[in-house]
Amino acid sequence: MPSLRFARAETSFGPMWVAETDLGVAAISRDESPGDLLESLRRRFRSVRASPGHLELAWLTDALAGGPLPAVDLRGLSPFDARVYAAVRLVTSASTVTYGDVAVVIGAAGAARAVGGALARCPLFPAVPCHRVVRASDGWSGWGGDSALKRRLLAAERVADPAKQGRGPAPSPWRPQPGLPRRPWGPRRRPPGRG
Repeated sequence: MPSLRFARAETSFGPMWVAETDLGVAAISRDESPGDLLESLRRRFRSVRASPGHLELAWLTDALAGGPLPAVDLRGLSPFDARVYAAVRLVTSASTVTYGDVAVVIGAAGAARAVGGALARCPLFPAVPCHRVVRASDGWSGWGGDSALKRRLLAAERVADPAKQGRGPAPSPWRPQPGLPRRPWGPRRRPPGRG
């Protein structure tokens, strides 16, 4: 039987509850208690009981600073949400993309609002760096009820990555992946459905 463990971590952004399976991080919550986290896990992993356990959470500090992301377990999520989260994990540290950009990458051009909805309910921040996705209309948007946190995270990533501080040409915001063009919408052209 697969295991599902959870533990509390203290971070520079406050306490977080983290749940992991053998495949990776399954859920993360910034709530004071694990109640909502455990309820969402019961819905996603019906045949597995979550139990408290020791988790190696050093990745959390790194991810919050724009470092490497841990493996994630997307089972039990809708196929659309899973595709959105997988795509957002490809956005490089200190970069931003729009909801429309993500929609194009997952093959759902025109679904920017649906991407926004998926990110609003994302149970995997910071393993899915939702803060790197913004509105096309103003290059910004609220996030998780705390836009100040979004700004703080992006500012910390930019400080940690001198290449993203405005010197030289802007690199692609996407991590290279097989089948994903350097700029998914092509060179020198704005992506369709941007927004």
